[in-house]
Amino acid sequence: MKLKAGMFVYAFAFLLGIMFVQQLAVLPRISTLCLLSAFVSLCIAINAFFFNKNRFTYKKEFTLILIIILLILIGIMYSSFFAERQLSNRLSEDLTGRNIVINGTVSNIPVTNSEVQRFEFSVESYSILAAKNDRTAVESFPKKIRLSWYYGRPVNAGEQWQLEVRLKPPHGFMNPGGFDYEAWLFQHGIHATGYVRKSSLNRRIQGPSSSINYVRQTLSRQIDKLSKQSDASGINSYSLVKALAIGDKSSITNQQWSVLANTGTSHLMAISGLHIGLASLFAYLLIRRVVPVFIIKRIPAQHVALIAGMFTAFLYALIAGLSIPTQRAVIMLLVLSVMIVIRRNHRPVDALGFALIIVLLIDPLAVLSAGFWFSFSAVAVIFISITSAQKSGREDDSFFSRLKVTLRQWVRLQLLISLFLLPLSLFMFQQVSLVSPVANLLLIPYVSFLVVPVVLLAIMCSFFWPSFSDMLFSMASALLDLIWPLLSYLSSLPYAVWVRGDVSMMKMLAATLAFLLLYYSARLSSSIFRTRNERQILYACWSFRLLACLLFLPLLISNEANFETGEYQLTVLDVGQGSAAVIQTQNHVAVFDAGAKFSDRLNAGSGVVIPYLRSRGIQKLDRLIISHGDSDHIGGAQVIIDEYPEAMLIGQDIENLQSGNKQACIAGLKWHWDDVDFAFLSPENNDMSLSQKGKRNNRSCVLQVVSKSGSVLLTGDIEKKTERQLLKKYGQQLDSDVFIVPHHGSNTSSSMAFIQAVNPELSLISVGYKNRYRLPNQKVVRRYSSEQRELVRTDEAGAITIRLVAEAGFTIEKYREKTGKYWHHIVGE
Repeated sequence: MKLKAGMFVYAFAFLLGIMFVQQLAVLPRISTLCLLSAFVSLCIAINAFFFNKNRFTYKKEFTLILIIILLILIGIMYSSFFAERQLSNRLSEDLTGRNIVINGTVSNIPVTNSEVQRFEFSVESYSILAAKNDRTAVESFPKKIRLSWYYGRPVNAGEQWQLEVRLKPPHGFMNPGGFDYEAWLFQHGIHATGYVRKSSLNRRIQGPSSSINYVRQTLSRQIDKLSKQSDASGINSYSLVKALAIGDKSSITNQQWSVLANTGTSHLMAISGLHIGLASLFAYLLIRRVVPVFIIKRIPAQHVALIAGMFTAFLYALIAGLSIPTQRAVIMLLVLSVMIVIRRNHRPVDALGFALIIVLLIDPLAVLSAGFWFSFSAVAVIFISITSAQKSGREDDSFFSRLKVTLRQWVRLQLLISLFLLPLSLFMFQQVSLVSPVANLLLIPYVSFLVVPVVLLAIMCSFFWPSFSDMLFSMASALLDLIWPLLSYLSSLPYAVWVRGDVSMMKMLAATLAFLLLYYSARLSSSIFRTRNERQILYACWSFRLLACLLFLPLLISNEANFETGEYQLTVLDVGQGSAAVIQTQNHVAVFDAGAKFSDRLNAGSGVVIPYLRSRGIQKLDRLIISHGDSDHIGGAQVIIDEYPEAMLIGQDIENLQSGNKQACIAGLKWHWDDVDFAFLSPENNDMSLSQKGKRNNRSCVLQVVSKSGSVLLTGDIEKKTERQLLKKYGQQLDSDVFIVPHHGSNTSSSMAFIQAVNPELSLISVGYKNRYRLPNQKVVRRYSSEQRELVRTDEAGAITIRLVAEAGFTIEKYREKTGKYWHHIVGE
């Protein structure tokens, strides 16, 4: 069999090398990679010049294999070098929490609400405000940071500022199924996060320059002004118009995001490759028709139109902030344009491969973005569909026949894209829209040929005819208002979304291969067997289809943990400065506390707890327990209730939560699951007059879980007063194997007598990294250390999973240690 390779094969080999690096916890040594690459190169040279063709039958095939290996090694080496450069700019742990004065430029459009502004800042110079006896030596300092400024002066994109800040290295939550914030920061070149201090040193050095970000912010304010003037009772589609105009999605509401996600149309409401391509197409068609004759005599009109299209695409990408998706779109358009200009015959897949290499050379970290995989996968499916359509041909060339064929191909393309991207959607987002073929079938032409042209014209007119620009932006909003009820209807259908959070990479690859086998089964059968025996080809075809069904089967099988009777698992989730834990027995699941609400769009319920439950294949929640009403314990509760409405709600301060099945926790309340006993030890009564802000902590629900496999004590935020009451009432009954330290390690709790009574083998602290309360208190840490207790913290370990098994005792799994990659922050390093 002859092996053939094109540009796509070489690009795929380079991609494999880059992907290999992203799976590592520690970067490989570049010197070792150089030696390996040199050795493979030498083998290629020896094979090319010293082996005689007659003596070595498979010389070309062997050379091809060596070239592929070399490209994989080059991908590993290039990605490692790029990553090392990125990591060298990361903030030193020694500078964490220090007062630092920085000078630089606001490098993006600030996201503002009533209390805080969040923005990226390009650092040009810095000075450390030295403390007494300070000898800190700084070898490097971050070039780009992400700041929050509470109740500060308004900042604008492009302005130069001097700011006094406190910073910390990039650090995010680490939980199964959760969003990797550290990977996002690393990919975007952000090397520290922090906040602006209230200081007399904060001052604006220079007003906004005529940079592209200033232009973008001007357009943003223009659209915001129109939004405020519009009818507030409507859906206010100006947030969607802003996303289409400048790529700013910060104003899109949670409800709008939910509708877009449920219908698979999120890509239409942001400046994606589709919109960049449309802008280029409109410019191409316009210039192609109006190019003067004297230019055509010197330069082909097609080339002039291609240049104009590329220029338009680049300008639109700039207006979008030259985000990573728009960069990919511009590169792919550039590759296709160059191939058209040089008039070289090429396969579409090779053009895709060339674009892939260019994108990876510019930014090998693009593989960390979900958009990278969706962009190239969607284009690959489009190429597959186009190739098949070209081979099928057309029988009739009449207008109606062509229209019928075009519509059929359009429907077929939407179905193919939805099916081929289904496994990838489940792997990346834990859900996939089942109504997306219908929604995209209607919305893509509508948005592409009605809304986007109006938005593009509005952007152009904003520079010289603002009033007409306002009218066009309003028209675009009205067009979106017109189509929104249809999207809302599709989103509300009972089976609009398939949720499956436990899809591993192997399941995703197997399902994708299954779709490819189904699609190419007939062609594979004909090419492999090369026979005219139709019966044999049909048998082979059905064999491939059967194999495809077997490969797709794992995607339908849930990965629920297996427990014997009396066994259970406790997972303390990493929710920052807050608390959330999941207890799972053989047939039941309970959540204890729901973490904090960080903003109107983000809370621990939707960002941590629900993704964790999905990732573990848990489809039903039996109980949600809220220890008390502090925001860092109850903040994500309502979202969890909305996701699992049948769950029973138990707790304190739950009056304002909307649930049809709730009751207060009270000492003596018990239940029994799969030979595992649950019992509340506190509070003693349900007197709501004692649930005021100052007394909430001591009225926290205290839950003890006991079985033959071991015991766990969960204490909420109780303080020493309640600890004394528990000691008096229960004494040695408090003895537990695993103990969640009260009040995040505050010195108001964890008295020595209480620690000795609980006598835990393992103590867990749910705490935020470098939190403003400086928890856990070092006095508390020393108390546990003096008792020789193992102490594990979520800020250092990420999610902590304890599996309690009869006879074997319990095992500990630290998620940051188990799945950490080279870009993840290790506390203390």
